[in-house]
Amino acid sequence: MGRYWSVLLGGLFSLVLLGFAVSASPAEPESVRPPAGTVLDNFTFVGHSGLDGFGDYGDLAVHGDFAYVGSRCAAAHQGGDGVQVVDIAHPQRPRLVGKLPNPAFTRAEDVTVLDVRTPSFTGTLAVVGIQACFDSGHEQEVVPGVRIFDVTDPVHPALLGHWDLPQGSIGCHEIDAVRRADGKVLIACARNLVDHQNNNGTTALHLIDATNPVSPSTRADWSLNVDPGQGVGCSAVQFAHSARFEDGGNSLYVSYWDAGTVHLDISKPAAPAVVSDTKITPPDEDGDNHSMTLAHGGQWLIINTEDTSPADCPGNSAFGGWGEIHVYDNSNPKQPVFLGTFSTSDSRSTRTDREFTDHNTEVAAHDQFFSSWYSDGIVWWTMTGRGVSTQRGQFVPPPNSDGSLPEVWGVYVDKIHNVILASDMASGLWIIKPDRLGTF
Repeated sequence: MGRYWSVLLGGLFSLVLLGFAVSASPAEPESVRPPAGTVLDNFTFVGHSGLDGFGDYGDLAVHGDFAYVGSRCAAAHQGGDGVQVVDIAHPQRPRLVGKLPNPAFTRAEDVTVLDVRTPSFTGTLAVVGIQACFDSGHEQEVVPGVRIFDVTDPVHPALLGHWDLPQGSIGCHEIDAVRRADGKVLIACARNLVDHQNNNGTTALHLIDATNPVSPSTRADWSLNVDPGQGVGCSAVQFAHSARFEDGGNSLYVSYWDAGTVHLDISKPAAPAVVSDTKITPPDEDGDNHSMTLAHGGQWLIINTEDTSPADCPGNSAFGGWGEIHVYDNSNPKQPVFLGTFSTSDSRSTRTDREFTDHNTEVAAHDQFFSSWYSDGIVWWTMTGRGVSTQRGQFVPPPNSDGSLPEVWGVYVDKIHNVILASDMASGLWIIKPDRLGTF
C-alpha cells in the first residue's frame, strides 16, 4: 500500500464509466484492441474496465469469475466508493456488476476473498480493510477496522459482520485472511503508521478470529516494539505496513518500514513468536519493507520496498534511484540469506515526473514474477538460483486524460483464466496476458 504522504489522485465520483476512445475496424472488435499509448512489451492486451469512474482505486483480489478492486479517497477526500465487483468470466469484456460499500470519509484500499466452511458459515467471504480519509475533516468520526461480506453470490453481496477499532484511530491499512487446516478463519490487520505516531505500546498488528464471520473477535495483539524515530534513510521512521499469511496460516509475515520483514510463527495464534527478521539494510539505504511473498515453494522470500525517495539518502547504498525488489534464500526460515535484486531502468533513475517504485509482486510457475510498479505499470521478470535477474516484459496503461502517467498498485495472477490483472489508480482494471508463458 502507498505511503501516508502520497498525493491522492484527482477524480470526482461519477456514474459515467471511464473509457478510452479507440478506432476499431469491423474485423477487429474494440474490446481486443489496446488504447493508444499502451505499452505492451511481451504482453497481449485482453480487456479493460474503467469501473465507476471514481478515479482513485486501490488494490485488487480475484476469486473465480470475479475481480474485486478497492478504492481510496479521491481529491475531495470524501472516500466511500467501496470495493468494485467486476465479472471477468469473459476477460475481453469485464463488466462492473456491484459494490461492497464502505462508510463515507473512509477508504477501502485492501481486499481479500476466500472460500470458507465452518460450523457457522459456508460460502465465500470478502474481507475489506477500512481506514479514515486523511484531511477529510471527519477523521475523528470514522470507526475503522474490518468489514466482512458474504460474496457467495457476488452480484448480491451482504455485510455479515465487522471488527472495529476505536473511533478516530488508525485503521487496517493492509489485511489478509486464511482458513487453516484446523478450521479456524483468521484475519490479519496491519495498522500503518501506528508505531510512527505512537511510542506508547499501541498495537500495530491484530489477529482476528472470524470463524464465525458474524461475530469476529480479537485473537492476538502484537507489535515489534520499535522506536519509531530510529529508522534509516530518507524516511527515517519505523512502522508496520502489511501482513501476509503463509504456510497454510501457520506463519504470518509482517512488513515493517525500516525494521525488516518479520516472520511470525502463529501455529498458536494467541501467542505469535518471532522466527526471523529480514532487514534489507544494508545494502539498501532506505530500508523500506512494504510487502512480501514467497516463491519456489517457500524457498525464496521476495521483499517489495516501495521506496519513493529517488534522491540520495543518508548512508551507503549499492542502489540508487527509486525502489528495487530484494530476493532472499529462505531455505532456512530462521536466517534468510540475501540472493539478489531486481529493478527497472526507471527505478534506477532519479526522474520525478511520477513514481517508479515497486509495490506488490505475485508469482506464476515458481519463478515468473509479476510486479505492480506504479508508473512502470506491470513488470514481468525472473531470477536464477544465483541471484541474476532478467526483465521479460512490461505493460503500462496509457497516460491519463490530463497527460499524467498511470500509477499501477494492484497485481493478481489469475490461474483460472491464465491472465494477469492490474489496478491503476485512475483508469481502473486492466487484463493482460504474458506472451509465450502458456498455462500458469
